[in-house]
Parts: sequence; structure tokens; C-alpha cells
Amino acid sequence: MKPRTDNNPFGLLTAFLMIVIAGLFIQKDYMDEYPNHIHAWAEQDHYALAIGFINNGFDLFHPETMIYNKQFPDWWKTASETTITAADFPIHEYCAALLMRIFGTTSPWVFRLWTMLWGFVGLLFLYRIALRLTDDWLKSILVTTIALTSPVYAYFLNGFLPSIPALSLGIIGLWFYLKYYDGHTKRHFNLGMVFLTLAMLMRTTFAIELIAILCFEALRIFRKESTWPDKLPAVLVSALVFMAYFLWNRHLRNLYGTIFLNQLLPPEDWQDAKELIAKAYDNWGFHYFQKFQYLVFLLIALIAIGIAIYQSTRKEAVVSSTRKPLSLWWLPLIEVFGCLLFSVAMMQQMPHHDYYLIDTFFLPVLIIIALLLNVLPKNLNSNGMACSFVGIVCTIMVFNATKMQTERRDDNDLSHISYINYKDADVFLDSLGIPRDAKIVCLYGFPQNGPFLQMQRMGFTAMWEKNRLPDAIENWEFDYIVIEDYQFVSHFEERKALLTRLKKIGNNGKISVCTLADRPLRNDAWEFFYYN
Repeated sequence: MKPRTDNNPFGLLTAFLMIVIAGLFIQKDYMDEYPNHIHAWAEQDHYALAIGFINNGFDLFHPETMIYNKQFPDWWKTASETTITAADFPIHEYCAALLMRIFGTTSPWVFRLWTMLWGFVGLLFLYRIALRLTDDWLKSILVTTIALTSPVYAYFLNGFLPSIPALSLGIIGLWFYLKYYDGHTKRHFNLGMVFLTLAMLMRTTFAIELIAILCFEALRIFRKESTWPDKLPAVLVSALVFMAYFLWNRHLRNLYGTIFLNQLLPPEDWQDAKELIAKAYDNWGFHYFQKFQYLVFLLIALIAIGIAIYQSTRKEAVVSSTRKPLSLWWLPLIEVFGCLLFSVAMMQQMPHHDYYLIDTFFLPVLIIIALLLNVLPKNLNSNGMACSFVGIVCTIMVFNATKMQTERRDDNDLSHISYINYKDADVFLDSLGIPRDAKIVCLYGFPQNGPFLQMQRMGFTAMWEKNRLPDAIENWEFDYIVIEDYQFVSHFEERKALLTRLKKIGNNGKISVCTLADRPLRNDAWEFFYYN
């Protein structure tokens, strides 16, 4: 097999400029935005991990957030003596914390910039993979732009989740593997395993990609196109590293609990599965990719299938003693099968988490698009009409992605309302003389780490009316209770029993700082909002 190249200086420069300019254009208004819209819960948890590393002296193997009571295993009921939590290997958050220390600020822009740079690197390697598959820089630009302008990818491109850097590591690992596949040395296979292992440690779902590559390589070994002894050391090291951190993480979870989901959530039955799939489609169908992008996919697929059928009817039978190497089509198809299995195992979460696409189907879908483009006529980059058409398509996708970033931000979202109410809460608490090491109970603030990040203090979260939580509060050792006035007024009947026991220390019109009395201090709970 003649190796293809992924080195085209003009195309590489064009891809680099497109990625940076379009990426900054899409995200220009949000580079210092506090996470407070879609999936603010998850983003604030990872933001809190970075702050936790600053607070704990950069202890990588004891990640912390801002809360003592963890969601798992018993839904916030039990408080630990520490804010340590089990988490996937938090190297992403650790590096963000290092940058915050270097820049001397914990502002969101530092974390966002770090994630965006990783996104840019991953997209550049995606371009090189597409170029390797298509031998056409124009087609490769199209694949890269599709990735960049996927609404969900564009939203998290400068976010706080490890999905973007893990995806980038997975892309780099695939690029090294393809170099090995094209006849390069086992060093490239080993490097691929390094990056794939890091991706898997950061987001366990990237084990699907690593296993898919190993399955693909096993097929090649079975066909005697490859050998296994030279790969065994790298595979064993990868498995041992992953298992070592898995066991350490389980130790942390058993000892301290965790704020991160760590169990499978399949559908209850076939009817439940259909409803969950329908809900996921309704919620995220046109957030995974734009409507316009689906039309582009359909057009590419129809043309490629048409060309393939035409070519098959024109070919004459040729007898050859040389067997063709295993088609690369098997690689993304195996990965898609793995992603389908994962989707079944976590189907109850699919309607709630659009970023699962980035962790699963996103990369194999892009590879399939590149392979379909490879069927199209060659050297489109030398055709002026083709260049103009692709340029227009890419421009439309960039502007659509920019528009959708605004549409994905809802000022009526509960996390946004909470963010507004807790804005400058750290300064307000300072003015009341409340020390930074005071333990705060945050009643019904949403999401779990958000209010504590804004108060710059640690404590206990109680987000919902769960009977066990008010009872559990009695056993927690805390200094103050902070409530969001809006939340209590809008759900007064559910919360008036607590209001009779709260002694107000201070109020800024949005939040009240209180202590909890052993007995009711007032007969009418409404008095809390009118009198100190």
C-alpha cells in the first residue's frame, strides 16, 4: 500500500488559520463567561476541581471540589471531613489550575483558554487525519470545519469539561496509529497508545476508541498483515496504567464518596428505550449537528454511493495474487458498534447530556465522512468551482454555529438565575466578616458547586426538597447558612419551616446569610423577608 501524506504546507496553514479565526469568532463573546447555562452543573464541578488543586497544594491524586457532602453514594446525605472526591484522571483540571497560578487569577478565561487551545490542536490533527484519508486538503478542510461548527462541539470548545482535550488526545492517538498502519515504525503505534491511554484516563468512554483500534489491529494480525509481539508491551502498559488509576479512584470513592456518576443506567425496557431515544432526539438532535450539516452529510453520502455503484459496474474482472489490505472502513464501524453498546448502557443519561456525543460517536462519524469524501473525484482542491462551493458551505456552518451559541444560552435557566444571585457573593461575605475558612450550608442553590465557587468558601450543599437532607443538616458541623431569597419566595410553602429557624446575619437583596437556631424564632415565616 502506498502511504499517503498528511504534510501539505499550504493546506496545513489554511487549516490552522481557519481553525483559529473561526474558533475565536464563534467564542469571542464567551471567553470569560462563568459557566451558567447548559450543563452548568458538570462544568462547575470541573471548574471546582481546578480550584481544589490550588487549595490543596496541587495534589494530583487527591482531587477536591468545594463541598463536603458528595452526591454518591447516598445523594448528599453523608458529609465527609474533606472535600476530596473520586474523579476520572483530572490532569486537564490540574493543568488549568497551574495556569491560574501562573497568571495569578482564577477567572474563567484561564480555564476556557486552556480548553480552547487543546481543541485547536485536536482539530489540526483531525485535518491531518482527513488529509491522510483523502489526499485532498479541500476535503480535509471541510471535515475539520464540520467538527468545529458542530453546535455541541463549538459550545464546549472553550468550556470546562475534559471531553474536548480527551477527544483531541484521541485524535492524536489515531493519527499516530494511522501512520503505523501506513507502514511506519512501531514507535508510532506506541505513541498512539500513549495518547489513547491518556484520553481514556480523562474520559473512560475513550476506551471505546482504543478497543476499536485494537480490534482492528487484531483483524490485521489474523489476516497476517501485522504481528502482535511488538505491540504487546504497549498494550499491557496501557492496561496496567488504566487499571492502577481505576483501583485508586475506587479507593477514593469508597473512602470519600464522589460527585461524579460512576454507574451504568440502561433503559428499563424497550418502551423506556424508545421514549429515551425520542427525548434525546428532541433535546439534542440539532445540537449534535446543524440542520444544514445533516443536508451536507446526505449530499456527500448520496454522491459517494452513486460513484461507488457506477465504478463497480465499470470495473472489469482482474485476477490478482495480491490481497488488498484490510479496509480502514472497519475501524470507524467497529467504534460505532462500541458507541452503540455504551449508548444502551447509559441511555437514561442521553436525553440530559449532549456532550456524550463528543465522548462517543463524534470521531467515528467524522472519519466516516472523510472516507466518503475519499470516494468523490480526486484533486478537488485544484477546481475553482469546488473551492468556492466548499468555502461557501464552511462559511454558512461557521455563522450557524455562532448563532447557535447564543440560542444555547437561556437567561431563564436555573443555573443562570443562581449565578446572578450569587454574583460578588465573596465580597458580600467578606463585608460581613465571615472568614474564608467558614463552613457554609447552601440551601437550594443550584448547581452543587456553583454558589461555593462564587462565595469562595467550602461547605455543604442541599439543592432539593429531599426529606433526608433537612434531617441530615442537623448533624453537619457548619458555621452559616446561605439562602437565595428568590428560591425561598418562589417555593415558600415548601420551605417556610426552615425560615422560622433562620437568624439573619445580613442580606444584599439577593442572598441572605444566616445561622440556624435550635427552635423557631418567629411564628410567621414571611417575617424573615421583612425583619432581621
